[in-house]
Amino acid sequence: MTLDLIAPRPMQAGQQITATVTDNGRIMIQMPQPALPIAQQAQTQAVMNQALREVLPTQLPLADGLNQLMQLTDRTSVKQNSALNQLIHSMLSLFSVKPGSPEAGETIARNLQQGGLLTEGRLSQTSGQNQPVDLKQQLGQLLKLSEQLPSQVREQLTQLVNALLSRSTSQQISSLQQWRELPDGGQERHYRLDLPIQQQDKLDNAELRITEHRRRDEQGEFVTLWSVHLHFNLEEAGAVDADLMLREDMSLSARFWAEQSDTLQRIQRRLSDFETDLRRQGFTVEPMHVRLGKAHNPVAPLLQKRLVDLHT
Repeated sequence: MTLDLIAPRPMQAGQQITATVTDNGRIMIQMPQPALPIAQQAQTQAVMNQALREVLPTQLPLADGLNQLMQLTDRTSVKQNSALNQLIHSMLSLFSVKPGSPEAGETIARNLQQGGLLTEGRLSQTSGQNQPVDLKQQLGQLLKLSEQLPSQVREQLTQLVNALLSRSTSQQISSLQQWRELPDGGQERHYRLDLPIQQQDKLDNAELRITEHRRRDEQGEFVTLWSVHLHFNLEEAGAVDADLMLREDMSLSARFWAEQSDTLQRIQRRLSDFETDLRRQGFTVEPMHVRLGKAHNPVAPLLQKRLVDLHT
């Protein structure tokens, strides 16, 4: 016999229930409260908060760190170390994004996959033998090679590497703390990282936040919505924020905020070409909006402290 039972609250996939038939023929359903994901448990939160307190004061945005690595390559002792020089230039080539270049999309994807945000999870799932070397592993190699340098340069490089590792750790924790498991089985997953953007002879830092929203629609089916937030600090051009929303049907919407009116006008002049390029790639583009001011929910800048000043 088949029975249709109505649960007192939404159920997650794989959740266990107990159904009991009473003496009078009634059916009782018991649903134990599902355990919180590890990242949301109180003990784990306490550990992550302590780790954040330790790394926040020492972190350095990726673009600033790569800029300082470029300055270090001018040192005679570094120039003479071909392995160290080659590794630094490899990192710059792999992770710096050149706007408008054919490989820009591939570089952004590499930053997400190999920029340190997913290091531990990737290594725990595979043997690591066939995986490309990511940013954290390259920073570890820098520390080993720095042992051959004079003490002053070695100390500067060590502080710089530790600051970049602190940045990666803080972004991992910040991403995990915002992950949410919803009662109906839906979830929100957050990914936060830096993008080093090439601007003439230096790199500017853009902060990227990607959120995966998985929820049930009106028919009870799970649908996924992706949101992307980009925050730029363009110095003379002011701050710029961009919000993009991508749905499963490939429809895309975007909003931009510019702190300065001149910057706003420059964005407006480029919107038409931007929309054309998106449609060429198969997206259905909804009307885009540009506003003067700041985004209501910008990517909150993490605390910064420069440990290494190579100019003094």
